[in-house]
Amino acid sequence: MASYMISFRIANNSTYLNRYNSLVERVKFEAEDGLAWEETTSLIIIRSSKTAEQLAGAIYLGSEMSLLDTLLVVNASTGIFATRGEVKYPATLASVLSQSNVRRTLLG
Repeated sequence: MASYMISFRIANNSTYLNRYNSLVERVKFEAEDGLAWEETTSLIIIRSSKTAEQLAGAIYLGSEMSLLDTLLVVNASTGIFATRGEVKYPATLASVLSQSNVRRTLLG
């Protein structure tokens, strides 16, 4: 089982609260051991045996997220990540989340 950092941005419109709540509920549902760290605004950390791609798909399809929202799922150990929704700068994201950068940030 791997630890995943799940970051998100919900577009602000009339369905914001419903989409936000459904996303948080779905992320907690995906936490295999029932643990979810969510002390910051748009980041939740959970553990799962799914891949980053599988987890991103399960969260995106299992919640009320829209194409205007952004979801980022990062495997904290490997740096492998997956996105869903609107990502304006995918090349920059890929550059800053290279495996060595994630390990260096998390492990010091």
